[in-house]
Amino acid sequence: MSSAPQRGRRRAESTRRPSLFGFAPARAGSRAAAPKAVTATAKCMAGVAIVGALVAASAVAQQVGSPASDAQANDSLSSLVSAVDKATQPAAVSAPSDAAIKFSDLSVTSSASPTPAATTPAPVKAEAESVTPEATAPAAAKAAAPVVVDDPEAAKAYAAGQMAAHGWGADQMSCLNLLWQRESEWLTSAENASSGAYGIAQSLPAEKMASTGSDWATNYQTQIRWGLSYIEGRYGSPCGAWGHSESVGWY
Repeated sequence: MSSAPQRGRRRAESTRRPSLFGFAPARAGSRAAAPKAVTATAKCMAGVAIVGALVAASAVAQQVGSPASDAQANDSLSSLVSAVDKATQPAAVSAPSDAAIKFSDLSVTSSASPTPAATTPAPVKAEAESVTPEATAPAAAKAAAPVVVDDPEAAKAYAAGQMAAHGWGADQMSCLNLLWQRESEWLTSAENASSGAYGIAQSLPAEKMASTGSDWATNYQTQIRWGLSYIEGRYGSPCGAWGHSESVGWY
């Protein structure tokens, strides 16, 4: 037997909007639709992540291949290192001047050192002032050189006055005059360029005349005294010396 027809309209079922990911939510009484929705969501998120990774990898590859990116990378690295150095450097530590620093077996206290008082070398200055400067001779007197006296007439007069001291008469003076006129012309500074004989008496070597005085090189009197002593000891008299000079050419 057929069932009796139902009267009236059938209640309309509620219509649900699709979700953000494009699938309809499951009904309240349906349990099999939930796993399918979770699986679709996971697949969608995985696809988005893969696309983002590919885009990021492409950008990194482009930057690595360009020369400018190397310089930018180096600048970035330098900035990072500088920032790390500044962050790791210890800050300056200051302490008061009278701070005490203690170690295990040592205690040091800093304090301002006193400024040493200025000392004046008074004793040294006084001694320096007490010294009397030594009187200095005029510069002209120091620089004065010995004067050689070439005075034949004065030399002859002096020699004539020495004849009696050796026991000779006036006649010996004439022989002496001839002898020394030939040797030196009675010049105190006469010098033989070839032999080195020097002075009125032509002493050879010249230093032998130092036996009668240290001024033998400049004083005709010293030379004459030496010459007369030499003649007396060698020839006995001026005439004996003259005779020898006449025979051999020297005395």
